[in-house]
Amino acid sequence: MTYEKLSVYLQECTAFEDPLLVTGHPAPDTDAAVSSLFEAWRLTLSGTPAVPVLQGKLSRETAWLLGDVSFPTVQKESGKWVLTDHHDAAAYEGDVVAIIDHHPVADGENLAEIDACIRPVGAATTLVAQRIRESGISLDAACARILLGAVLLDTEGLSPYKAKAEDSETAGWLTALCGEEPMPLYHALKEQLLSESDPTVLYERDWRSYSAPDGTPVMSFAILKVKQGNRPDLAAVRRRLAQDAAAYSAAVAKVVLYAPDDSREEIYLAAGSAADAVLTEVMARSGPSAQRTAPDEVFLPSDCHHWGRKRYALWLMEKLRKKG
Repeated sequence: MTYEKLSVYLQECTAFEDPLLVTGHPAPDTDAAVSSLFEAWRLTLSGTPAVPVLQGKLSRETAWLLGDVSFPTVQKESGKWVLTDHHDAAAYEGDVVAIIDHHPVADGENLAEIDACIRPVGAATTLVAQRIRESGISLDAACARILLGAVLLDTEGLSPYKAKAEDSETAGWLTALCGEEPMPLYHALKEQLLSESDPTVLYERDWRSYSAPDGTPVMSFAILKVKQGNRPDLAAVRRRLAQDAAAYSAAVAKVVLYAPDDSREEIYLAAGSAADAVLTEVMARSGPSAQRTAPDEVFLPSDCHHWGRKRYALWLMEKLRKKG
């Protein structure tokens, strides 16, 4: 795998006949985009033609990391799918044949007929990079750098709260291949990520949907990451939440305010019939410093417990199912 050959592959792959369609989730962050891109290419090199499908817009930080590489335009809405960085198989027309994901499976989900690799690591890209390594496919420095950047962003710089041993080991392997130190790369990517200020772009670029086992929409959950002095227009965020609340019992937005020293404060906003239940759960999980600053808002100072969305998705979905 070389950067030059990646560009050639992306130019040629749309001509494949009946390929597998490999996609990350509908609001593709760097982990979703990179894991789908490299898994599609790995499958193709291994003899199974596959095409990466980007759902949504490429984020600023992902575009910076990929450089001149761009996803192909694919006009297919159904076929055989491989999902990375999510496992909502019910959302796809056609057959989901494989999944590579690091998000936990909810109670009642049935993935028995699917070749699912779901492990509790910090980044789906870690699992894809491991497959590349196990396949004996070589990586040049530029491709290793792209994979490393995706792992670093999704684990917040190999934070002990996000990264597992597999992430750290894979990052070490990729670092040796690309020759670039992880932390400067992570901070450069984070600077790109935090430079966005448009509340609509912020809301939509890291948005997730959660459904009951029967497919009923239950919760949406967006994360907006900004610098501490660049708080987005919360009125605009509330308007976007109200739109989601028309389809979900709870619409949640977490605004993460990063300080220069990497400490952070968080604002949780919620809308919908189950909004109060969500904010009550956030208060209970965050510690005594958490503040209910408005009927639809909780503020978490830097000394609170700052749990990730994966944890909250498990807790809140269980709570909302019981409430329903």
